[in-house]
Amino acid sequence: MTKQDRVINYLTKGKTLSQDSAASMFDVGNLRATISDIKPVLQSKGFSITRTVGRNGETRYGVTGQTATKKTCRKTCSTTLSSSSKR
Repeated sequence: MTKQDRVINYLTKGKTLSQDSAASMFDVGNLRATISDIKPVLQSKGFSITRTVGRNGETRYGVTGQTATKKTCRKTCSTTLSSSSKR
């Protein structure tokens, strides 16, 4: 499973992610770039990206839209992400 897949699965569970937490949990060096890469995939599945400011002033990313379970997004998002990165 790629770092992008892991970020997608995490966000679609209704959780939010900051740069520091993305770096420690998923070894993502640039969360803003990762969000930019996965945005079309999430939008095609009915989600929209949200950006908020956390308690300590950090930028946090999340998703809103359809309620997804881990099983729902694991196969469909991974397949779409893989095919879109080959362009």
